[in-house]
Amino acid sequence: MSKRPFPLNIEIKYRDTDSMGHVSSPVYYEYMQHAYVKYMHTLLELPYTEKVPQIMVKSSCEYLVPAKLGEQLIVETSVTKFGGKSFEIEYEIYRDDSAKTLMAKGASTHVSFDHGSGRTTTVPEYFKSSVEAYQHTL
Repeated sequence: MSKRPFPLNIEIKYRDTDSMGHVSSPVYYEYMQHAYVKYMHTLLELPYTEKVPQIMVKSSCEYLVPAKLGEQLIVETSVTKFGGKSFEIEYEIYRDDSAKTLMAKGASTHVSFDHGSGRTTTVPEYFKSSVEAYQHTL
């Protein structure tokens, strides 16, 4: 699937760092989740008062270069695969510098979900179409 990722700028805060001065490993998951939520609310044109009709069922992160206080990051989020009820997302976290240094890579799996009934659903066609239109997929 070709992609135009959804970008999100992140400013590293003091509370994001550990005793070594690096962004703490669980904080990368927070960055990825924030990027996912922002992308889905934007893509689906949902107000933040409404729940995204999906749930995350799996996530992973590979740390490549330590990020530090004072640096700016860009999280690029892309849907990479659709299943019947699920879809996969990849995250690439870059330092916002002239080299666009790749700091971490992550992935997550999400399931379409009806919060009212508490049940999974098939991935809606309108969602697939919205992703493809945004990401310029073929």
